[in-house]
Amino acid sequence: MNGLRMDELSAEVEVLESKLSKTADLSTKIALSLKKLSASAQNVEQAVKPIYNKTQSLTVLSGNIDEAISAIDRVRQPTDAVSKEEGTIRQGPSKTGLTEYLASLRRINEALSSLKKSNLRSSQKAVTQMTGLLKAGSLQLEDLFRQALAEGSKSVEPLHFITKELPFPTFQPQKINMLAVLNDFLSSTLAASAGIQSNAPQVYAEVRGPYITNSLASLALATVSTTRRTSAAPYDKGSNGISVYTNALEAIFEAEYENICQLFPTPEWSRVYIATTAMPMGVFKKTVADLNVFVKQNMATDCFLAFDVIENVQPASVRLKTKTGEQKEFAEALKPLRTTAQSSFSYFLEDIKKTGQGLIALPLDNTVAEMTVNVMSRLRRMADYPNAISSLLVSLGEGNWNRPYTAPAVIPPSFDVGADGTLLLSNFCLDAIDQLIHELEQKARVMIKKNSTVAVFMVNNVHFIESNIRTSDLRKIMSNQAQAKVEKWRKDAVKMYMEQWKECAAFLMDVTYTKQQSGGRLNLNSKEKEGVKEKFKNFNTVFEELIQKHKSYTFPDKEVRTMLSKEIGFIGPLYGRFYDKYKDLMRDKYVKYDRHQLDTMLAQL
Repeated sequence: MNGLRMDELSAEVEVLESKLSKTADLSTKIALSLKKLSASAQNVEQAVKPIYNKTQSLTVLSGNIDEAISAIDRVRQPTDAVSKEEGTIRQGPSKTGLTEYLASLRRINEALSSLKKSNLRSSQKAVTQMTGLLKAGSLQLEDLFRQALAEGSKSVEPLHFITKELPFPTFQPQKINMLAVLNDFLSSTLAASAGIQSNAPQVYAEVRGPYITNSLASLALATVSTTRRTSAAPYDKGSNGISVYTNALEAIFEAEYENICQLFPTPEWSRVYIATTAMPMGVFKKTVADLNVFVKQNMATDCFLAFDVIENVQPASVRLKTKTGEQKEFAEALKPLRTTAQSSFSYFLEDIKKTGQGLIALPLDNTVAEMTVNVMSRLRRMADYPNAISSLLVSLGEGNWNRPYTAPAVIPPSFDVGADGTLLLSNFCLDAIDQLIHELEQKARVMIKKNSTVAVFMVNNVHFIESNIRTSDLRKIMSNQAQAKVEKWRKDAVKMYMEQWKECAAFLMDVTYTKQQSGGRLNLNSKEKEGVKEKFKNFNTVFEELIQKHKSYTFPDKEVRTMLSKEIGFIGPLYGRFYDKYKDLMRDKYVKYDRHQLDTMLAQL
């Protein structure tokens, strides 16, 4: 059994050894195969690697080609816009419609922006073409802008709006919207891309400036033509067309500024407004210059026209400055006229002096001289322009109106920011009246000579002056001190007239000392009686002469006669006392009037 077992085991060992030998051979073969396979793999790797690298290069190239094709497509797309949009742009907005036309320009604008970003040399031609189209479109839009403005810029009749107190017309909302779209497109969209400078502000001024000028042309002409008068009478306030012209100019400028504010951005308002109003302001300046020439040639009668111009234009300038920011145009227009107006004050005073010295006759009835009437008339007319004259006198300076006038005088202003224009006007009026009274009195003393008659002449004239002040706006202008001085001149004239009456009253002054007898009767000696008789006699003679002379005088104003009658009335009480004292000692031939009779005569003066 054991031997059999060993044989079996031996056989198994042999089998295992045989299998092991085969396994070893197989392992050897596998190792050889692996070695061969490794060598083959290395050969494959060496063969495939160049192919792989080439494949990667081709992939990158393919991507680049795709991108190039895409870029070409992008370049071709805006370039194609030229051919697509050129027809629309060349036709103009009137044929294609504004909305479509603006859309076409916008597409060209976007295409141009895209080409500029690509920075390709090949697109330079297209850039040039697109820029040309945008410029052509800009000109078309400017023409449309001009045409739309012109349609709403037909001249109007200014008197229709001024007389009815209506505002001057502005653009309708629909028109404003259209013009605003055009202006915005021209000034922003096109300007940003094509570098095109918008001419919309210039076009606006070119269209609207003539509209304003033509609308106001008739008023400018009327302002100059109304200066022509057949008579040499002084200028009456409001008789010239400057007031209506200025009001219309202010109103139409306000309306135009409203249009500008709705069409243009805020930074451009002032520039467009100045450019638009330049032409009508030029006409206005020339009109004022023509008035200035006329005033210089007729200073005595038409200096008031200069005041009227200033009185109207200066406030309008201030109001427009508040609304539009207008700074200097009106001031420049008024400057020559203000200089002429300032020189009129010295001319006025010098004219009073020359007129007084040139008088060859005074009124035969010793009433108000024509010179007095003229001077007071001029002063009353000055009171119609308190604001203008006050501003002129403030710039002229206190007392500088006394300078001699030589046409064309240019009086350098002496500004005093604290000066009271009304007080200066009061002082000027007082100086003029002072000069007038001085000239009248000087001439009266030479030509009339008699103090009593000179006094009548001066009383009539000074009272006329005082009455003119009291019954006109001079009362509001002249200060209390100035009016008090005029009153003093009148009292001085009355005092001069009363000198003869005081001489008459001197006969009633009793300085005789007498003794009374029992019963209250006077006891006069013969010499004293003769003295009293002489007093009665002299008084009667002088009194009757004065009464006769007084009644012969002409006093145009009843107030003067009443005033003098009251002044003369002081004789009544004096005579009454003298009469009561001596009536019983004198015969009737010496005592011609009793108290009642004399008072009656005085009351009838």
